Amino acid sequence: MMARFRMLFLLAGLSTFSAASAATAPPAVLTPFIHGGSFDPGDYGFVRGAFPDATAQQVADWKAIEAYGKACMHDAALVQDAELKKLGVAASVPEESGYQDHVCMQVNMADSVPDGMKSWEDFQRAMSRSLPYFQTYEIAVYDATKALESDPAKDTLEEQITAHVVPDQMWRFSAESREKIIGLDAPTRNALKSRLISAIINVDWENSHWARHVLETQGWASVLKAGHKPAKMLWTLVQHADVDPGFQVMALRQLEPLARSGQFPKQGYALLTDRVMLATTGKQHYGSQLSCQTHHYAPISLDAGGDNPKTLDARRADMNLPPEATYLKRFPPHC
Repeated sequence: MMARFRMLFLLAGLSTFSAASAATAPPAVLTPFIHGGSFDPGDYGFVRGAFPDATAQQVADWKAIEAYGKACMHDAALVQDAELKKLGVAASVPEESGYQDHVCMQVNMADSVPDGMKSWEDFQRAMSRSLPYFQTYEIAVYDATKALESDPAKDTLEEQITAHVVPDQMWRFSAESREKIIGLDAPTRNALKSRLISAIINVDWENSHWARHVLETQGWASVLKAGHKPAKMLWTLVQHADVDPGFQVMALRQLEPLARSGQFPKQGYALLTDRVMLATTGKQHYGSQLSCQTHHYAPISLDAGGDNPKTLDARRADMNLPPEATYLKRFPPHC
């Protein structure tokens, strides 16, 4: 029997959307940190106003940065809503990310770094101590990518995809590598985590635009002709392109007939479906996306019927996915 594919949320009638407004401009205090459409936090001096004993101007600057962070996320969500509307997706994008406003995303990540730091001195110390660890890993990622010597004009599609997947995976593996570092105090470890997350945001931004270009110009069918391995690697880039839900919708629609005909694994289709559903409806269908709940990993909000274990496992079985309980055993018992 043909597996039941979950595309109803993409076929829903259009809802009423607010018109996308012009993007909020970053405050003047951030201007020196923005170059070529990207934000470099530098020495993080702009966060001084988040700590005690800051000057009146530093406090005012910090309030302006916080206000910008909220406003730019709101604006970016409206822009993404408008793009989804054009695709026929009735959704209201959660204002939890800047989506297609890269500077907004970068600033909001940097904005959160002081959280949990008690003083400006503690913050500076943690950032200073974390920097050599970050730079060492950054050099490793750079050298590994450079060693591939990717040349779009000469390389095969598989070679090009590999050059993008390597930094994607290396930065994500950095979370595991970070925990293996001995002798880091908690503030330094948290500062290092923030630096690594910022790097992931940057590589996802670049990869999402590159992957979109590939699918818009060549399509999934062409990628599949290059082989199962490059198709799986490109799927990884699409799965991580959360900065662009509209692109993920496009990619998912291209995949649907290929998954139905057995040309693409149903498991990958199901996982991307969950990713898109969470981004556009706040719900998922197959329980693949997890979060830490009461110190244990559990699926994020499920759609109607998903809370019934038998129903959820039946859905997963249709897509060749293991039962949810088996799936959860792949992750640490505590988080």
